[in-house]
Amino acid sequence: MTAAKKRAPRAKKGKKAKARPRRDYRRLIAPLLLLSLLVVSLLAVGYVIFFRTVVAGELPREVAEGSGPALVTRGEEQLQAKRDLPKVAIIIDDLGYDEKIGMELLDFPIELTYSFLPYAPFTRKLSRLAHRHGKTVFLHLPLEPIDSSKDPGPGALYLADSPVEQREKFESCLSQVPYARGVNNHMGSAFTADRAAMANIMSVARQRSLVFVDSITTPESLGVETARQAGLKVFSRAVFLDNVIDEDIVCIQLEKLVREAERAGLAIGIGHPHRETRDAIARCAATYADRVDFVGIGQIVQ
Repeated sequence: MTAAKKRAPRAKKGKKAKARPRRDYRRLIAPLLLLSLLVVSLLAVGYVIFFRTVVAGELPREVAEGSGPALVTRGEEQLQAKRDLPKVAIIIDDLGYDEKIGMELLDFPIELTYSFLPYAPFTRKLSRLAHRHGKTVFLHLPLEPIDSSKDPGPGALYLADSPVEQREKFESCLSQVPYARGVNNHMGSAFTADRAAMANIMSVARQRSLVFVDSITTPESLGVETARQAGLKVFSRAVFLDNVIDEDIVCIQLEKLVREAERAGLAIGIGHPHRETRDAIARCAATYADRVDFVGIGQIVQ
């Protein structure tokens, strides 16, 4: 009885000796974390050494020496300085009849605003291309002049038209230039001096959310006044660039336009698709790059 009792505990001890010992994996976590940090540190050091010795060797000296952020800041400052310059907007009128020069003007070294006559043979094509290239497109709306011997062209609005007919004609002209963001008048020395007629068409412009630029073909024009009363964004022409079609004279007029912009902060000039006008602007505008910012009308009203 006593021997049996003594053997029983030995059997139990034997069973315990055969059981597999449990491993404490928690003890491995700290060494693994230290090893991971060491690997990351080595990679970081290697990257810095590589960048400074290999990549920086391929960069311009001022960037390699750590002035990259300063260059970005300088670029931003230059952009801001450009934005702070006086604005000059040049509208090219009477577009739509000469396809070749129209195409050339769409690929121009400075920003322009393109104003198309309705019913001209290339108005639809060129105005679509201008819109596709992100340019500001206008309708050059033909209005009645004082001199009856001058023909404002197809679609013109006359004082003898009824108010309904005036609005219908205006809508029809707009359909010819579907991407128009604004309107400026073609001729119109009689029409723009008539308050009732101008108020009538400004109601259409307001419904279409159009900008109006008064070409000022007469000192009696009520375009700016009636446009403001209708709640439109409105501007007026400061300088005609090519009343005399001569390259040197256009450059002189451009200088006047720049000076007006410097005085007022913004000035709008109007030119026409003459080769002399195109060549003069292309040649002379570059000399004013640090004095004014050439913009489209669309950029002013954004």
